[in-house]
Amino acid sequence: MEPGKIFLLLGLVSAFFGIYNMIRIVNYLSSKGVKINWFLLRLKWFTYMSKYRELTVEETGDVGEFHKGYIISMLCALILAITGAFLLNQ
Repeated sequence: MEPGKIFLLLGLVSAFFGIYNMIRIVNYLSSKGVKINWFLLRLKWFTYMSKYRELTVEETGDVGEFHKGYIISMLCALILAITGAFLLNQ
């Protein structure tokens, strides 16, 4: 298998992990009584992330694990996808 395809596959796995963290954040907010607009979830996502961060910092004094996991996995997905695309075009 070509290295570019491997990087793209790893980027896809990382993106799926980010989606998993996104679902966990939404479930956490729902359990705390925050109304989630499922139709506009993509447009209001950063609002929900901010609310999750506020709630977890208020409760534990630290940013929640799902917030960190989402940020790290999405950055990794971006870097791996760019690297894979670059390697495939050479």
